[in-house]
Amino acid sequence: MVMLPDQIRQSLESLRDEIHRAVDRVLLRRRAADDVDVEVLHPAFRGLALEVEETDDAVIVYAELPGLRSDDFQVEATADRLVLRGEKGEEYEEHGRDYRRLERRYGAFVRTISLPAEVQPEKAVARYRDGVLRINLPKTEASKARRVPIQVRTS
Repeated sequence: MVMLPDQIRQSLESLRDEIHRAVDRVLLRRRAADDVDVEVLHPAFRGLALEVEETDDAVIVYAELPGLRSDDFQVEATADRLVLRGEKGEEYEEHGRDYRRLERRYGAFVRTISLPAEVQPEKAVARYRDGVLRINLPKTEASKARRVPIQVRTS
């Protein structure tokens, strides 16, 4: 069989894409096994917006979870990590004069966030409103900021 230049190029591109997908699968599995800042997201969650804010007394995490109900996800915390996991299902239906189109997408997500300070997970409070999750994680006494004034001398 003789391959034309376009066929060779298409075959090489297809092989390259397959190799990239295989490497991505291996890297995601390794990251998930290490449990370090894992991000395995359904396509609808690519770019899941997170914000981590640290105050003197707490670490506050905001996560945008548009289109989810509070029973679609779980939140777990340890002294130094926060885990968000859940599942999203989307359905799109379109009707026309001579047709009906229905699309469904389902997928799971897991996001592990390393916290900037040690917290007391048993005292955490989470609130979910209008697609935004706010989690307040009180710091341990040892990790609370102590402010000590320092004298500055002029030479």
